[in-house]
Amino acid sequence: MLTVILVTGAVAAVAGYVYVIREQLGPEGAGLAALRTLGIGFLVWLFVNPGSSERRPGGEPVVLLDASLSMAAPGGQWEAAVDTALFLAGAKGSIYQFGSGVKEFGPGTPDDGASRISAALRAAAALGGPVYVVTDGELDDAGIVDPRFLEDVSFVMLPRDTVSDVAILEVDVPGRVSTDDSIGMTVTLGSWGDVGSTRGNLEVLVEGRRILTREVEIPAAPGVARRRLVLPPTLLPRGTNIIEFRIEVPGDDIRDDDERAKIVLVTEQPAVVVLLDPPDWEGRFLVTELAQIARTTVRGYAHVTPDAWVDMGSGLPIPEESVQRIARSASLLLVRGGGESTPFAQPRHPVWWWPTQIGELGSAAQHDWYLSGMVQASPLAGRLASVLWDSLPPVLGLGQQRSDRSDWVALSARQGRRGAERAAVTGMDSAGTRSLTTFGTGWWRWRLRGEADREAYRTLLASGVDWLLGSERAGSPSPLVSSTVVSRGEPTLFEWVRDSVPGSLEVSLLRDGGDSSSTRNLLFDSRGVASVSLLPGTYQWLTPEIRGGQGVTVVEEYSDEFHPRMVADLVGGNAGGMILLERYTRDNWWLFVVVVVALSAEWAWRHRRGLS
Repeated sequence: MLTVILVTGAVAAVAGYVYVIREQLGPEGAGLAALRTLGIGFLVWLFVNPGSSERRPGGEPVVLLDASLSMAAPGGQWEAAVDTALFLAGAKGSIYQFGSGVKEFGPGTPDDGASRISAALRAAAALGGPVYVVTDGELDDAGIVDPRFLEDVSFVMLPRDTVSDVAILEVDVPGRVSTDDSIGMTVTLGSWGDVGSTRGNLEVLVEGRRILTREVEIPAAPGVARRRLVLPPTLLPRGTNIIEFRIEVPGDDIRDDDERAKIVLVTEQPAVVVLLDPPDWEGRFLVTELAQIARTTVRGYAHVTPDAWVDMGSGLPIPEESVQRIARSASLLLVRGGGESTPFAQPRHPVWWWPTQIGELGSAAQHDWYLSGMVQASPLAGRLASVLWDSLPPVLGLGQQRSDRSDWVALSARQGRRGAERAAVTGMDSAGTRSLTTFGTGWWRWRLRGEADREAYRTLLASGVDWLLGSERAGSPSPLVSSTVVSRGEPTLFEWVRDSVPGSLEVSLLRDGGDSSSTRNLLFDSRGVASVSLLPGTYQWLTPEIRGGQGVTVVEEYSDEFHPRMVADLVGGNAGGMILLERYTRDNWWLFVVVVVALSAEWAWRHRRGLS
């Protein structure tokens, strides 16, 4: 509004000067100035288009009923909530269920795996009438609700009764391991209420077969604790394994959150292989840090003599033929040393080059090279932008570089923070084959310094590995991939990972190894993603229309909605039946008429006076 006033005042001043002072038209000049001010002033007002909000009395009551899984969980008040909603709606009111979305009230028990109220409040405000929200208060988006939509809303809170619960909140397991790997797993447990027991039995099962039982300590309620488990490599067969985790604790009132599932692919060869030639500090820290941040198997092999390789994990010698075989079967190969080629790499496999030098290093190249604080546009920019790169220790050895080995630059550096920039990290994606090149040395010093410097080092490695391994999925035999594991009440996502996304596709689903299958129609959005709601179980899916279109997805019995959560502190007003109306300047059609009439009248008057 202030902008409109200032611009209108400026137009009035200029128009008054032109017509009254310069043209000396007297009262006629004042009239012409007024017409110009009126026309241009309203034109600016329409261009800025300020808006206003108005609340008017509404109509019949609207009831928003929380239909998330927590409402029917042990201690929940679903039946009381339904009775309350029917009473508040009366004979003429309407009831809508909200969870992950909004839909009309229908029979059955809650089945939504989320509890989000924002969209429901917006829809109710548009309908008008008194708005009532019936919920247990465990809302996921309570902190981001627009206060405007709470002014005329009444909340009826039906919190859950106090229950004792122990839940498996999360399981951290590598998605891919090799047959000779021990499998490290981290299980996060949570407890609420008076469980009455400090210890429980944690079981690990594969295809219904118990492979591990461990007595674990339960954290004091309310509390969260992590427990570490290790599976011997011989317990899982090669191929795709569905691993189930189950906790049993006496006095646990909620059983639906006691089981979790993960899918682990066991292969003969590791997923990430690092080749060191020579085994310098850069390569050693590279292997160590990758093993900690990569959610898969990492193997390092060092070339210690011209005819000898060593496994960096066991310290045992390994024939060069074995190193070649392992490297060529890996999903990702990192090469430290040598040049920009290696006989170990497969033509279409992703490779991350860490050369010791490129070309001949002059005296300038051996000086300190500080990274630029400006992250350049690249597929890694989203992750790298969170780091202050110009505050990190310098790298060394940025010599002459071949320009034909990259099509974009992720990070660059300048010698002594002066002069022209030189590429430090480059990348290339040619026909689905991805590669990265990291120039120079001294990156490992970031890892040694710890804190922010180490996090920058980890960010660089994690973003690079994620991008490189993304090409493995794009190059998979099947152009269709699915979510591996989802919680109950959440949609299973199917993604088309090739170009030319189809509009729709039929997929056959076989649940829990049964004899009968169901068919679903996948409707893809612009990103190539389609969602399907499935009941808990293990599903083998197949798309006969495409070659290799098959996979496995698991829908858990578990949901975050089952265990007790914090009750939201939302305060509304009295549901007085008010409608929130928003009006904007351009909604007033007569303002356009005023602009046209005023400017036309000014032009006609000027023409009559003979003014140009």
